[in-house]
This record gives sequence, structure tokens and C-alpha cells, in this order.
Amino acid sequence: MLTLRGGAELVAAWAQLASVIELVAGVALAGLGTGISVLVAQSGRPDQQRALLRESLRLGLGVSVPVMFAVAAACWFFADAVAGGGIPRSLLVLSAASGCIAVVPGMLNGYWLGQQRRDLMLALALATAALPFLGSISASRDWILAAVVVAQALPALVAPLVIRAGAYTPLSPSDWEQSRRMLRRYLAPGLAIGILSPASMLLARSIVSGAMSWHDVGLLQALWRVSDAVTAIAGGFMAVHFLPRLSAAHGTPQFALELKRTTWVTVVPAGVVLAILAIFQQPIIFLLYGPEFRIPDASVILLFAGTLARIASWAPLFGLYAMRRTRPIAAGELLSLPLFTALLFLFREDLTLERASAMWLAAYLAYWLFNRWMVIRN
Repeated sequence: MLTLRGGAELVAAWAQLASVIELVAGVALAGLGTGISVLVAQSGRPDQQRALLRESLRLGLGVSVPVMFAVAAACWFFADAVAGGGIPRSLLVLSAASGCIAVVPGMLNGYWLGQQRRDLMLALALATAALPFLGSISASRDWILAAVVVAQALPALVAPLVIRAGAYTPLSPSDWEQSRRMLRRYLAPGLAIGILSPASMLLARSIVSGAMSWHDVGLLQALWRVSDAVTAIAGGFMAVHFLPRLSAAHGTPQFALELKRTTWVTVVPAGVVLAILAIFQQPIIFLLYGPEFRIPDASVILLFAGTLARIASWAPLFGLYAMRRTRPIAAGELLSLPLFTALLFLFREDLTLERASAMWLAAYLAYWLFNRWMVIRN
């Protein structure tokens, strides 16, 4: 819809705003959002589960609020570096605020995931997907991006209803402190992944726009979005189906079997679908984005291969989450998007779409090897 209403430039602009949202929300959701799923799945006590939800919201907002102010200030004073002067400062600041509010529904989703309440997760996912789409088709041309940004925060309105529903039994001081201590373990990977990943994408798009053009940024973004259809399903299946199973199996011989099953059930089908998308990329890209999106076949193959390596790296990553190995998770994050951005910066001279795609593949091969090694080692 953004392509139909504004072309590649509007797609690239929304990608930058989405990275700002992810930067603020990710510091809480990338760590605590997954941590609460693991801990709720491992807890059989409803009172402790509700305490974990309340504490995750408190810690999550406590982490994301200062990041929101820092990101908003950076976007205000360095708008040209963030968006090449093509996005108003006020819209960048609004995106930072929306990212902070989006922590609330994200934490609820993690809580329901640990409880295996897939009906509630599905309802939240439908609302989260429908609201931005409605904003993109109903807003005027000048207000499309603002409408989509605001829509990202609206699902938070359901949180007070969930938190107040049912009886709440306070925990004993020792149980409360234990819940807080377990959740704090996930702050470090949340800060690492939540800050480094979206910040790296912001820098990566800025580097590509400087070395090539914003139109080329739109082309890369189109490939990322097409492959996101595969990564979202594979990653979602790992999180919804396998993360609770891995968490419950931690410390037992069943854990290795669940980890192997996670890889086979998700990575192999993802590879088949990505191969099909690569073969028919031209009609698919034309259908979704229009005839102006012409992308070399070599770029598509290399980027989709890197996406497959990315999906493969998530299986041992979720294993590390289930094992509560938060330090390797935080350290390994440097080998994903930050490594990709560093490669773009180092080889920005004579940068092409093919070379950028090859760097994407190299970064995620390194990330997969590191995560796999850390799971085997631990």
C-alpha cells in the first residue's frame, strides 16, 4: 500500500521510522519480552506468572523510557543523518514515543506465549497488523506515515483490561525478589539486541543511500520485506511452538532433541520457500511493488541465502534463551546486523546491490556459526 501511494521513497522512509520504533521497543522486548515467555512457561503458579507480567512491564518501561528520550533527541538534532532530510523531525520523535508504548502489547504477547494462550496472541496479532494497514489506506498522502506510526502503539490500550482481569494474589517478598532477579538476567541481551539491531539498520540504510541512492535503499528494503514473509513465519513458529518446549525441556535429555526438531521443522521449509521466491522474484516484486523495482538476480540469491542463514541462526538462539545463557546472546548480537553495517561502511566505495547482499550473507553465516558453537559449548 505504501508503494502504491508513494513509491520506493515512501517505502524507504517507513523503513527508517520502523527502525526507530524497533530501537526503542526492542531494548525491552528483545530480552524481557522473550524472558517472560521462558519464565512463565517454566512456572506452574498463576500468582507467580502474573507477578512476572507486572514486573516485566515495570522493567520494560523503565528501560525503554530513557531510550525513548535519547533516541528522540538524537533524531531531532541529527535528522539529516538518520533520514537524509526526507523525514520531518516531528515524525521521527513520534516514532520514538510509539516505540515506547509498543512495549506494553509486546510484553503481553510474551506473557500469553508462556501460557500458550494462542487465541489471545492471534487476536493481538490481527489487531497489530490491521491497524497500520487501515492507517495507510485511510490517511491523506501527507499523513500516511504519521497514521501508520500511531497505529503501532494503539494495541497497548488492551493492557489495562488484561492486567486488572481476575484476582491478583501478592507474592511473598522472597518469591517477588526471585521473579525480579530472573527477569533482570534478560536485560543485557535486550539492550544489546534492541539497540544494536535497529540502530544498525538505520546506519546501513544511511550508508547505502550515501554510497548509492535512496531508490536503492528502497530496492533492498523490498527484498527484506519479501523475505520477511518467510522469516516472520519461521521465527514466529520457533517462538510460539518451540520456545516453550525448549524452556520446559531445559536440563533434560529431551532438550537436544527439541533443538534438532526446531531446526528441521523451520529451516528446511524456509529454504524451499526462499528458493521459490528467488526463482520467481521478478513477477513477485513487480506484483508487490511495481515495475520500477528491478533487482539483479545475483542480489536476490545472495540476500535470500543470507536470510536463510539468519533463520538457521535463530534455532540455537532460542536454545540459548531457554538455557538462560544471556551473556552469549548479548555477545553474539555483534555478529549479525552490526557486522553487516560494519562491512557496508568498510567497503562503501563502489558499493553495489550485489556486494551489499553478499555482506548480508557473510554476516549471518558468522552469526549462525557463533550461536551454534555457544549452544554446543554450554
